[in-house]
Amino acid sequence: MHHDAPQPRGASRPAWRTRLRRATGRDGNPLRRPCDRARARLAWGALLLTGPAVAASVLAGVAAFDSERRAVTEEAAHLHRVTATTQAAAPAGDWAPGVPAQAEARWRYPAGRVHTGEVTVPADTVRGAAVEVWVTDSGTPAGPPPSTADSAAGAASTGLAVLTGCAVAGGAVLALGRRRTDAVSAAMWEREWDRVEPLWSGRSRSS
Repeated sequence: MHHDAPQPRGASRPAWRTRLRRATGRDGNPLRRPCDRARARLAWGALLLTGPAVAASVLAGVAAFDSERRAVTEEAAHLHRVTATTQAAAPAGDWAPGVPAQAEARWRYPAGRVHTGEVTVPADTVRGAAVEVWVTDSGTPAGPPPSTADSAAGAASTGLAVLTGCAVAGGAVLALGRRRTDAVSAAMWEREWDRVEPLWSGRSRSS
């Protein structure tokens, strides 16, 4: 009758679990010093904090985007696009093609109220041309409301700032932990060397 050979103790443990315990400093290897295990835990701690940091940056970006879009919606409710008529020609744009210019124009807003002032128009716009301008409820010229792309860029900047802050804080904590671990390791090494050096060099026998 065939019998399987007995397996050594611990041989049934999956290899990945053994590697994980070794990487996290939880193995029972007598050759690994406490400071080695502390360094492994610090490295894994920094890795595990990456997920929450990314999640926090994403949440901050989404919150910033929602807040920006609400503000844009409220602002856009008081902005109006009207047609204005230029009262003078805009400067030529030969010196910088595509760069907008300023020209005096006239428009009506609200109904029955005439406004005259300088507005942004394409270079080389002639006198008497019809141009689209944004104005407020009172008819004062204003810039166009921010686009979705502008809001997304601002939200991305906010998320990146949060991620950078988390990285700096985490890096500082990790650096302090490594510095303390290295100091403890150096102190332990000096104590061991003081104990072993006389035996290794033969000074204890000569004395």
